[in-house]
Amino acid sequence: MDYPAWYVPFITAPMLIPLVAIPHVIVAQFAVGGGFLLADLARRAYREESAALLAYLKRLARVFTLITIVFGAVSGVGIWWTIGLTAPEATSALIHIFVFGWAAEWAVFVTEIASAFAFYYLWDRLTPREHVAIGWIYAISAWVSLVLITAITAFMLTSGSWSPERGFFVAFFNPSFLPQVLLRTGGSLALAALGIALHAAFQPPVLLEKDRIIRWISQWALAGMALIIVGGTWYLAVMPEHARLNLVRAPILMTMLGLNFTVTLVIVAALALGHRVGSRWITPPSALLLVFAGALAVATGEFIREGTRKPYQIDRYIFAPGVRVKDVDAFHREGVVARARWLRFYLGAHLTKGALARIDLLPLDAKAEIGAGIFRYHCASCHALIGYNGMKPLVQPWTPQLINDAMRNLHRTDPAMPPWLGNEAERQALTVYLTRLSREGK
Repeated sequence: MDYPAWYVPFITAPMLIPLVAIPHVIVAQFAVGGGFLLADLARRAYREESAALLAYLKRLARVFTLITIVFGAVSGVGIWWTIGLTAPEATSALIHIFVFGWAAEWAVFVTEIASAFAFYYLWDRLTPREHVAIGWIYAISAWVSLVLITAITAFMLTSGSWSPERGFFVAFFNPSFLPQVLLRTGGSLALAALGIALHAAFQPPVLLEKDRIIRWISQWALAGMALIIVGGTWYLAVMPEHARLNLVRAPILMTMLGLNFTVTLVIVAALALGHRVGSRWITPPSALLLVFAGALAVATGEFIREGTRKPYQIDRYIFAPGVRVKDVDAFHREGVVARARWLRFYLGAHLTKGALARIDLLPLDAKAEIGAGIFRYHCASCHALIGYNGMKPLVQPWTPQLINDAMRNLHRTDPAMPPWLGNEAERQALTVYLTRLSREGK
């Protein structure tokens, strides 16, 4: 705990990550799948010498570039900002473990940006062969970027046989890497098809190529849905036991899984219909609803992945409060206050000098203040006081003895929670704070 805790009331600081990351992931997957679809549509348009289709694709490429490059880049920076503030220990670990992967990703990202701009801004200056080649360069570089990022996020759920002594490739090729690549690749193709269908729905009826466009993109999307089915089944099979337990015992995660399954079936049916009948089913309302369904599928999938990972930020390596598994014994001996320099600095400015050395001898008010600080460092990665996963309504019906027992057996109380990380005096201080919290408003 070398970093200060950033406490955000009502929603908790870590919940800021999905608020930024999920829109970014939706746009990023649209960018990856859209690269393949645009390159293929351009190839078909040049082969058939269709000026109308090329004119439409140029309008589509402009919207595509604005959404994926501008919003995608800004929200990508936003993810780094939020994870650096809310999970600094895990962020630092991922940077050090995947140094080569991050360097490769930035190199690929530059290629992706350059080729995307070239594909649109050099539209009328390149030969058909050069133009299509630029489109495929963008598609492949965007997909490689997806592969690199997926390896890192998959590692956070399934670290596999990796240990700090083992190399980059052991971490990279972790058990859920390939299943998640299949899932995200398939999702990218389906989401891109739905996005292009939405754009086509607002085009004038005289666009004669609309039927063929819908049939072509539906072929890509149905292939993507097949990848989702294979990847999803494989993903559930390699999910760690604690993650599978979290999934089946948490009603919110099971609800998310049900939503994900339902909207996936709806999208498959719509894509199959589009492949059969062309653009007749593509109206602005129906296309907008299907894009929303695709975004919901991505959002619920990301929520499930994050929720099942508890009590870890990185599987079997860093617990949710930002404490490495190997350091737990040292925390038990020395205490949270001794190991969290910023917490110690804050409490040292508010308590009598030397008081922290004998927490057990402090008056109840001082113990409650220390307990409040420990709550922010130990518990606030998952719990707000009031709001998301609120602690106050949770403990309000509890007796002091029940609170005391729950703190002593934290991981046994709920396997999704980390073990108690402090010493006995700090546990008593947290118990005093939570007991006072439970009595507020009674």
